Amino acid sequence: MDTLDLTLDERHDLPAELLRINAREIRKLFPNPCLVELKGRSEETVFLSVLLHGNETTGFSVLQRLARWMRSHPLPRTVLVFIGNVRAAEAGLRHIAGQPDYNRIWNGGDSAEHALANRVLDKLAGRNLFAAIDIHNNTGRNPLYGCINSLAPDFLHLASMFSPTVVYFRNPASVISMALSRLCPAVTVEAGRPGEPAGVERAFDLVHDTLHLSAFRQTGRDRDLTVYHTVGRMEIEPGWRIGFTPSSDAPLLFPSGMDEWNFSPRQAGTHWARVSQSGMPLRVFNAARQDITEHFFERQADGLILVRDATPSMITLDTTIIHDDCFGYLMEAVDLDNQQVMAAEI
Repeated sequence: MDTLDLTLDERHDLPAELLRINAREIRKLFPNPCLVELKGRSEETVFLSVLLHGNETTGFSVLQRLARWMRSHPLPRTVLVFIGNVRAAEAGLRHIAGQPDYNRIWNGGDSAEHALANRVLDKLAGRNLFAAIDIHNNTGRNPLYGCINSLAPDFLHLASMFSPTVVYFRNPASVISMALSRLCPAVTVEAGRPGEPAGVERAFDLVHDTLHLSAFRQTGRDRDLTVYHTVGRMEIEPGWRIGFTPSSDAPLLFPSGMDEWNFSPRQAGTHWARVSQSGMPLRVFNAARQDITEHFFERQADGLILVRDATPSMITLDTTIIHDDCFGYLMEAVDLDNQQVMAAEI
């Protein structure tokens, strides 16, 4: 691979041609990852990141909506947009083979992609950042929801502007929102599956409303929120073949349509998967990368059994993503009035 995609371009406009292309044509206008600074009336800056995963195109659609809106409206605040993995977007892939995931490079590392992430963060140093919004899609079926890395009132306020469903997580630590959360209120927007109009509409509304918001609340909240805390990341052990249909001969067989379980509480005793060979096929890790599998699953003769109540999220049926990233997450509800749970980890 040549180094074009490791160059960080900079510009100060959104070209008119942006409204006439689709996400897979992005490199006609942005041949490399790019920081676009759009000056507003205030130097307070809203940071947006789009296309960190090349096949998650809602962020691209939001950028088009913003360009169209700017034709007749001045920006209340400066907007700084990071357009991420343009080569993967061109190929319609999450990331290119052999290339790190662009949302796993924000916590230090030795690769050229880590150096690119560091250059972006260096550009943010000293900026008057008001908020940061990272726009993503799911591959499985999930409601629209926001993810935050702090339960401070300003983070909750920002997330609530997108959805009343919020996920608090600290793992993996290498995502862009973790780095941004040290600079300003930050949210990861999970806007459904790519191209779904409701997700595009809601994500653009969040950007628009954030640009016009006078200030974040520093105490309390003004709407009911359902907040979950991610307590475990489910990963499939290397070498295990996975199936999702009753006719599959895969040694690890999950229920068909299992992504319908997302954000649906599951009780202890739930049969999670059929397992037809020896060994433990699935591991659960907490934010410290400690193996906590035994807290959640028990291997029985014919399968995998959930041993405590939990709510899954981001379960995907895409085996490429499962092996490349993870199978999904396990969550528990957060009582926002109980301060002791806010930093709890199993």
